[in-house]
Amino acid sequence: MIEDFEDLKNEVLTRKAQEHRHENIELKESWDKKYGKDISALGNKLDKKCCWLIIGVRDNGELLGLAEQKARQIEQILSQQINEYLDPVQACKQISCCEVDGNWIVVSRIENPGDVVYWDSYAYIASGTTSRILEPEEILELRIRLPGLTDYSAQPTRSEYNEDLITAFLQKIKRIEHSAEVDEEPTDTLQKLNIYEKQVARILFGECSFRLIKYDKSINPTSNIRYRGLYRMLTLEFQKEIQTWTAEQLNVKNQPFPERALHEALANAVAHAAYFEQDGDIILELYPDHISISNLCIRDSIYFANRWFSRSHKTINSLLMEVLRIANHVDELGRGKSLIFSDSIRNGKRAPEVFIERAGKYKRWKLLLYGGMTDDVGLRLLERIREVYKDEQKALIAFSLVLWRDKKVQEIRNYIDGDFSRQFAEVLSSLNGPIFYHKQEDKIALTRWAQVLLGEGRDSKGLSTAEEKWIKELVYTMCAKLHEHEITPQRLRSFTQMSNTSSEKSLSSKILTQWHREKLLRKVGRGKYQWVQKPEDYDSSALVQHLRQLLETGKSTDN
Repeated sequence: MIEDFEDLKNEVLTRKAQEHRHENIELKESWDKKYGKDISALGNKLDKKCCWLIIGVRDNGELLGLAEQKARQIEQILSQQINEYLDPVQACKQISCCEVDGNWIVVSRIENPGDVVYWDSYAYIASGTTSRILEPEEILELRIRLPGLTDYSAQPTRSEYNEDLITAFLQKIKRIEHSAEVDEEPTDTLQKLNIYEKQVARILFGECSFRLIKYDKSINPTSNIRYRGLYRMLTLEFQKEIQTWTAEQLNVKNQPFPERALHEALANAVAHAAYFEQDGDIILELYPDHISISNLCIRDSIYFANRWFSRSHKTINSLLMEVLRIANHVDELGRGKSLIFSDSIRNGKRAPEVFIERAGKYKRWKLLLYGGMTDDVGLRLLERIREVYKDEQKALIAFSLVLWRDKKVQEIRNYIDGDFSRQFAEVLSSLNGPIFYHKQEDKIALTRWAQVLLGEGRDSKGLSTAEEKWIKELVYTMCAKLHEHEITPQRLRSFTQMSNTSSEKSLSSKILTQWHREKLLRKVGRGKYQWVQKPEDYDSSALVQHLRQLLETGKSTDN
């Protein structure tokens, strides 16, 4: 059985790489997605330490004669499809192109990761010279024989350790009064925690590294430093360095980044990076007004991108997560994403964003966290929204909908799930908030008071001639259908999506007083009027759709 890559190349060179001679190789002349079933079958061979898929070799061991350009193209396609269809993706340990006797081949190393290996939602097993789909009872039997998906962070390994980082970790444990015993010798405590000479210790305190790149205002790199030991990212000293440098670029005295958002963003990268490939390749890029935090991730991470209002969470680094919990850097409730988002907008910063990029057979998770100047108008808008929604989560969702108003609601729904679905639905159907949901067009529009605040920076402004004509017609139609032609300042504000600030209350009263002077209304009580004639040039056809949408909400306009 071939286990070494160089031995494999030698077998190919001597034309001895044949399936009947080696049970752990699969030969292909070319690549097609349907051959992925053979990768699954190779991954489910429990009696083999590793298996090889070789493209560019005939069944008799003869080289096909691939050119380098063609081999590189196959390598790229194979890498992309493995990333998309192979589950767990860790079953593929290596994809590489190499030259053998003037011919090029593409080689994939396949190893069982401790779980059933699927291709495009189906699990396969080798049956003679072909691969067949495993039956459900066979999958169950196979899974019982397997230990479960391997936690890379729990695997044994040796490393040199930075004792200063271990000490910082132990001091954090002491400060939060965790029950873990702390010894005077840093490595002794790691042994008591059962993480000494394991990948988790190497990742946090050893040779695993990350890069910090700083850019000037012209987006030219000014420094590129590699640090060893990822726990450095989680220390107050390192985060203070980021805050101080950014403040100097912006010429401000306050911390540019919200403290909790920055810490959660860095902890998120440390906790969820795909360390089995290039040590997770964590890169911090520091710009004058924002920071980009990126790391390699598995395909499943795509689901969590920008899902800010969600408790859904998944980690492939179970032991690493447990160690970070000990020092209170992460929790098990999936709150990290929400904290990054909410802490940013509560501090008047631009909302963070996540992008998923291709990175070979894995993905790259890139989080953009913004510093920069505080948006005072945005903070005023959030406070106004809080006056409408006493529930903080509803207020944050409503504010977010304002930020995302250029997106289709169908896309926005991807950012919200689980516990937040109810609040999201209630905000969408509300008539008193900052947005109005057009169901037929699946889009969001700002209500008048939100438009005024964002556009003018004021709580209220007078009506234009065109706006007053539209409002007259709308209010007349709503009152005729719902309230027997009666109108109050409160109903006026509700119909026209004005707010309940003192300035808007004053404006609504002035509007009704003016209409009363114009003989459109008669006064029937304190603050209560009744329509006595239609507005001039009244035409209800333009109001039908808007009226129908208001009525579909099922909300009372007397709220």
